[in-house]
Amino acid sequence: MNIYLVELIVFLLVALFVTILFKITKKHKLKLTLFMLFMIFCVSISSTYLLEKPHVDIISQEISLQINQYSKITVPHTTYHLKDVTSSVKVNGTVDYNKVGSYKIEYEVPTIVGEYSVEQTINVIDSIKPTITLKGDKVCSLSYSAEYKEPGFTVEDNSLEDLTQKVNISKEDISDTEYDIIYSVEDSSGNTAVERRKVLIIDDVAPVISLNGSSSMRILVNGTYTEKGATAVDEKDGDLSDNIKISGKVDTSKAGTYTVKYTVSDKSGNKAEKTRKVTVYKKSTNSSGGGSGVIYLTFDDGPSSSITPKILDVLKEKNVKATFFVLNYSSSLEYLIKREYNEGHSIGIHGYSHVYSDIYKSDEAFMNNVTKLQKKIAESIGYEPTIIRFPGGSSNTVSKNYSKGIMTRLTKSVVDAGFKYYDWNVSSGDAGGAQTSAQVYKNVVNNLSKSRSNVVLMHDFAGNTKTLNALADIIDYGLENGYVFKPITKDTPMVTHHVSN
Repeated sequence: MNIYLVELIVFLLVALFVTILFKITKKHKLKLTLFMLFMIFCVSISSTYLLEKPHVDIISQEISLQINQYSKITVPHTTYHLKDVTSSVKVNGTVDYNKVGSYKIEYEVPTIVGEYSVEQTINVIDSIKPTITLKGDKVCSLSYSAEYKEPGFTVEDNSLEDLTQKVNISKEDISDTEYDIIYSVEDSSGNTAVERRKVLIIDDVAPVISLNGSSSMRILVNGTYTEKGATAVDEKDGDLSDNIKISGKVDTSKAGTYTVKYTVSDKSGNKAEKTRKVTVYKKSTNSSGGGSGVIYLTFDDGPSSSITPKILDVLKEKNVKATFFVLNYSSSLEYLIKREYNEGHSIGIHGYSHVYSDIYKSDEAFMNNVTKLQKKIAESIGYEPTIIRFPGGSSNTVSKNYSKGIMTRLTKSVVDAGFKYYDWNVSSGDAGGAQTSAQVYKNVVNNLSKSRSNVVLMHDFAGNTKTLNALADIIDYGLENGYVFKPITKDTPMVTHHVSN
């Protein structure tokens, strides 16, 4: 029951009791006393009403709220003299719910005797740790040969603070085949979050098989096929050559194309396979154009450490001799000049320099360019070569830019000096339009003729893999079609172009 209702009932009962006593008593002093007591009681009741404090319904004088959970101050429910006066409450002070801190708020309520206020402390806190969300898989597999690439992550924090740049990423090795990527971050309130990504190291790289000898071989019918074998190396397991399995047979008594297969697996089950094509053929007896046909393979602009040795390997395997028109070479490449000579190939002079503006500026400059390299070659192999190839060929027109008519004079001068010069009538295009080994092969074989000597222009400059990769097939084509391979010597008739300067 409300206190005011109780007081009213008491007041009425007291008033009734005093009235009854006042009527039945005859003494004046007693009546006065009763009247005074009644008045005192009335004043007490009035004071209680006037001095009553409003009731502000706050939970506690000090409360704590999470950051960003509220947007405005909620006025507490307030009553005064049995009435809801919440709408009359005035709020003094502000709270930034987006910022950690301690804020003082005063709730002010108007009363009959003046303003009544209640203070409350609101603490805005952040006690929730950030959330790290990993992009990609939490458990991932990575090849041991690959580099780990971070898939990324996102960070969310209760304070809306951008913590992305604060994330610390570290690595923890678990074993040889497993490690953890650890992501940790701490917000400005000291809340820490940690997340892990597990990386499993796997072996998914197959061994590498390298064939001994060429991957394409040609053998005459009734010839002998000798298995050259192969080697296999695995990055994890090392040398697996002894584990190679060879399958396929070559019947040299019967013309045809045979495939020899080489397979090997590493300890993780990764399998490698390589094949060798062996063509058993009958020697052609056709002689298109009435001649046996000769092919002179010539290589310009060498030697180079990356291509020349491999070209020599192919020529040696095929037992074919060629001609190398060389440029000036360093002492570190001198061994290639010696190897070319010692393996029966012809050494020709291309020039100490290949710079047109230097070598074609005068007759003397060109001759010096030839004799300077001739002397150097003689010092290397003890033999003075007398066969040359003009840079750009005898038909070049670039020389016009430096000396008019110089090629007409030089083609006569070199012969008078005891040299022979050789151009070409079959171009591989490997220094021009040909971009692949297939194009080099096509350019050569499509322009061979049995009715003439075929001087084939190729190059052994650094990086010319397209010619290297086409060479074995070119030789096989020539052998299969009845051509003879020879090196150019001083006795070989000159093959020349029409002079244009």
